[in-house]
Amino acid sequence: MKKLVFLALSLPQICCALEEAPWYGNIFEFNLQADYEYNFFKNVSNGRPQRHSTYHTNVFGAALDFTAPECWNWEAEIEFANTTGLSTGYRSFAFQVRKLWLDDVACDPISLSTGFVYRDASTHLRKALSTPYHARANFELHTAIGKEWSRCYFWFFRTYAVVAVGQGIKGSPWLRADLCLWWNIEDCHQFYLYGRSYFGLGSTAAVPLDDFHGWAHIGHQSIDLGFSYRYFLGIYGNFRFDYLYRVYARSYPERVNFFIFTYELPFCCF
Repeated sequence: MKKLVFLALSLPQICCALEEAPWYGNIFEFNLQADYEYNFFKNVSNGRPQRHSTYHTNVFGAALDFTAPECWNWEAEIEFANTTGLSTGYRSFAFQVRKLWLDDVACDPISLSTGFVYRDASTHLRKALSTPYHARANFELHTAIGKEWSRCYFWFFRTYAVVAVGQGIKGSPWLRADLCLWWNIEDCHQFYLYGRSYFGLGSTAAVPLDDFHGWAHIGHQSIDLGFSYRYFLGIYGNFRFDYLYRVYARSYPERVNFFIFTYELPFCCF
C-alpha cells in the first residue's frame, strides 16, 4: 500500500495539472491519471464590456508520469475542453521533466526539486476566457521545496511550496506561487488545503471581452484557495475530489468555482 501512496502524489494545478510535489513515485513504475474539471464564473475584473451571463467550462484531461532513474521524473499530459461560445476541442499538450536534488524521505533535511515544462496550447481555445495559457508554445521553470513528518509506518503530514516563472513565444512572462498542506491517515485517506497564485506581467489592464484573443498581453492576477480529499482503493488506485474558489482577481475572471474529479492508477510493465 505504501508504494501506491508514493506513486499517487498528483496535486492538480488548474492552470497546470502536472505534478509538482517534491516526492516521486517508485522507480520504473507509471502513474496514469484521468480527470474532469468543471468551473464557472460570471464577471471578469476590468472586463470591457462586462458580462451579464455565467461562463461555463468543462475540461477533460489525461496524464502519464514515469520515474527513471530514481531522481528523475517524466510526465506528459493532454487536455480537451468546451466552453461557453466555443465547441469541444483540443486545449493543450504538455511535457515535463523534473530533477529531485534533495529527498527528506532518504534522510536529507528537506525535499527539493526543479522542473521544466513545455506546453502547446490550442489557438482556438486560447480565445476562451477560462484558458490560462499565454501562447501557442509556452515554457516554464519551477522549483518545489517540501518537508515530511512521519509516525511509525506512515507519514502523517507534508507541506510544500512551489514557485515558477514562464514565458510564451509571444506576450509577457508570468509568475506562479503555490502552497500546500497535506495530511495522510494510514495510507487510506488524504486531505489537502492549498492556495495558488498566477500573475501575468502584461502591460494591459482592460480585458476586451468582445474581441478576446488570450491573456498574453494582459497584466492579470489571481489567487485561488482550495481543499481536496483522496480515497485509496488498494491496487485499484485512488479517487480524488477538489474544490477551489477564486478569492482575488484583477484583470481576470472573478469568484470562479472549480470542481475537479480525478482517478489515478499506478502500474508497472517490468
